[in-house]
Amino acid sequence: MNSNAHGLLLHLVPEDPEPLRDQIVRQLRGRVVRGELSAGELLPGHRQLARRHRVAPSTVEAAYEMLVAEGLLTGEPEGDVRVAEVDSERRHELVESLQLERLVAQELGRRELEMARDVQRRLLPPSEVAGPGWEVVARCLPARVVAGDFYDVLRQADGSVDVVVADVAGKGFAASLIMASVKAMLPYIGAAGAHGSDSGVAELLVRLNQRLVLELGRGEFVALTVARYHPVDRRLELANAGAPDPYLMVPGRPADALSVPGPRLPLGVREEVAYASRTVTLGAEDRLLLLTDGLPEARDATGEPLGYGALETMLSDEPPTGSSSSWLAGLFDRVQQRSGRTPEDDWTAAMLVPRDIEVTS
Repeated sequence: MNSNAHGLLLHLVPEDPEPLRDQIVRQLRGRVVRGELSAGELLPGHRQLARRHRVAPSTVEAAYEMLVAEGLLTGEPEGDVRVAEVDSERRHELVESLQLERLVAQELGRRELEMARDVQRRLLPPSEVAGPGWEVVARCLPARVVAGDFYDVLRQADGSVDVVVADVAGKGFAASLIMASVKAMLPYIGAAGAHGSDSGVAELLVRLNQRLVLELGRGEFVALTVARYHPVDRRLELANAGAPDPYLMVPGRPADALSVPGPRLPLGVREEVAYASRTVTLGAEDRLLLLTDGLPEARDATGEPLGYGALETMLSDEPPTGSSSSWLAGLFDRVQQRSGRTPEDDWTAAMLVPRDIEVTS
């Protein structure tokens, strides 16, 4: 495979406290992660790159060795070295690492950033949660160290379960703080109305919106979808505040976007919003996918978004079979392969799976 990588230039600064070997590693790692060097591309030989930048061949050789050990390059440092194939999970880990390095350079401590990321991850439920008559699998990939997206699974006293997927406007720490606040409100607001006459999911959004209008600032809002599933009769209530329509996936049929009537305004924009709901009945083999707009709006190398049509085709062409968790991971991988770049926005989705209720004698 021919490559333009033979002409690559690095910006090396001998006077910099960072060793030249580490400068080479950091710059090549960044180009691989950002997609500037593609899988299979042949890199310059270590002696050729050393002559070009007037450094010792052993310095370049050592840098290549480190990147081979990381799995970003393949081959022998003294022979042909090519860019390795990097899967989406590994690429995302490396993106997070690069983000941390940039933020540390801006005098934010790595330890504090890692703690913030870990705390946020612990706020989310496990990626697989099950109860009597249902299972939920979910996935959240932040575009930055911390996310504005989140998902939640809330068990109700009557045996129903609420599945929530939300997207806070903005990115980074400001969005992550709002995310934590909204997630903390949800169980209490849901429980407060659980035994009243207006206890449906539309009323939950009305109550949550009234709280958020008082707490959020100008330009701050939350797009949120909630699905309440009653496993006894497989009844599903949907309400939507500005998020993408959930998809109902029925075996043998194209994925169906379930729109909800009434206002679709995100939460926190206007105080009095009369949210509505929609009720459907799930079959035993049906699946419901809730998601934020990060997946359909993932951009390819030309800057064009994937689009909802292409996403619906993916859902229809490869319907969920086998392990629900593996299928959802595969969906994220297919979007990653289609976009060919690291996420610019958080990617979050949760899938509700009906299960038979075990009857005990």
